[in-house]
Amino acid sequence: MKLLLDAHIGRLITDWLADQGHDLLRTATLPPRTPDEEILRIAAAQSRIVMTADKDFGELVFRFGQPAAGVILLRIAVPSERARFEVVKRYWSTIEAAAPAHFVVVTRRGVRRSPLP
Repeated sequence: MKLLLDAHIGRLITDWLADQGHDLLRTATLPPRTPDEEILRIAAAQSRIVMTADKDFGELVFRFGQPAAGVILLRIAVPSERARFEVVKRYWSTIEAAAPAHFVVVTRRGVRRSPLP
């Protein structure tokens, strides 16, 4: 899967996704303070799914109709990056299947998805 990882995605998740063979682009490689709108534009142009912890992406996609190949929003309230990683790992097969052309929300309790407009 081609992913664009927002700044909120930690090293454990990033390294694990790379080890799984995913094609990753990190926002850290983009110019500093690249706006979320531009991140979505870049991701859509490259058919990448955005993985983020930033709720603003939902507003950009649903309220303002900005195109996206898919968005994975991590809304995982846990005490550590390790615990967050374990949640992503536990649900990854579901996340991976649901993400294309969908807005996917991941919580400690599971995964839900909505089709993109």
